Amino acid sequence: MNFLFVHRDFPGQFGALATHLAKSMHHRVAFITSQEVASEDIDVRTFRPKRSASPNTHHYLHAFEAGVLNGQAVYEAAHKLRADLFIPDVIFAHCGWGTSLYLREAFPTARLVGYFEWYYHPHGSDADYLEPNAVTPDNACRIRTLNAPLLMQLEDVDLGLVPTAFQARTLPQSYQHKLRILHDGVDTDYFVPNRAASRNFGTLDLSDVKRLLTFATRGMEPYRGFPQFMQAIDGLLRMDKDLHVAIAGEDATYYSRMLPDGDTYKAKALRELPQLAIERVHFMGTLPRDSYRRLLQISDLHVYLTVPFVPSWSLVEAMACGCHIVASDTEPVREVLGTDICAHLTDFRDVLNLEKVIQRALASVDESHRLRAAARKRAEMAFSQTLLLPQWEKIATDGR
Repeated sequence: MNFLFVHRDFPGQFGALATHLAKSMHHRVAFITSQEVASEDIDVRTFRPKRSASPNTHHYLHAFEAGVLNGQAVYEAAHKLRADLFIPDVIFAHCGWGTSLYLREAFPTARLVGYFEWYYHPHGSDADYLEPNAVTPDNACRIRTLNAPLLMQLEDVDLGLVPTAFQARTLPQSYQHKLRILHDGVDTDYFVPNRAASRNFGTLDLSDVKRLLTFATRGMEPYRGFPQFMQAIDGLLRMDKDLHVAIAGEDATYYSRMLPDGDTYKAKALRELPQLAIERVHFMGTLPRDSYRRLLQISDLHVYLTVPFVPSWSLVEAMACGCHIVASDTEPVREVLGTDICAHLTDFRDVLNLEKVIQRALASVDESHRLRAAARKRAEMAFSQTLLLPQWEKIATDGR
């Protein structure tokens, strides 16, 4: 069979399946992405939009225009694949960024499986979680319009995959019959507990640190609770002179509102916390995979915070590494953690309470052993790629 994968960021959620199928002598695999990637087994094609969205476009439609430009570029890459005599039987496409908008036009006979992460709601969801009165009528209209390309793709797909039940419930009721809940999984054979892992990270040596609090995020921003975490550690570091904090992630904004004039939430936090014991706060940037795993493995307490939004892989990776976890008491996090208690939950909007929960968790050495084991078990049972990959493969080859 011929399989085509489409994702702006190679390989995204499709890495395990695409690699697995490509290693079979019975299949051919192609991948359309925005990145220049070399692969021995996968025919990787790159798409490039002809231009950016015009600043003169109505501001409700900026994201839609960008999506159309992406979709057009993907269509052109798909057309070149067709010219090279590659006709997919099945297409797996991430339905964000407009990349799959015109795949039906390129390959009308292929079975189209879409991956849906988020459907936008201006109220009672992520947008107004931190500031309930911040969503103006104009913002609400813009947020609703973000769903236009998603609706086009929901109409086109034969099957929609959604990683969690929480995310599936954000999608319209009229399309629920097309959806299946299936997480892409985490490599729980790689992300494993190892308390004896090296504590040396280049020039940063954490060997003598008695208590290490960790925080890992793609971007340091409000959607992932970064400002509240910084406020909480300000007090914690004053109370506990043996505590160090390691923060992995980029000083960038991916989901939250951008600050004006190029300001960042990290810079803002440091300005607003002039007494912060910065010598015991280690900003580690975006770590290589091995270093990131080691940071999780040596963590004494790991904090994961998010508004009601797409839950991060990093939460499951921390669970797989047997981390002792403090997490936000939000619906997606509760679903990932499961019904058995394997973390401390808190409403991170209450910074004083967040600080108290972290302080108690750091002191609960005996309880941490139970929670670490429970977190590891939950990751293995619910999110192991070894268990989930056969389900993805069955969808690919059998259509169900």
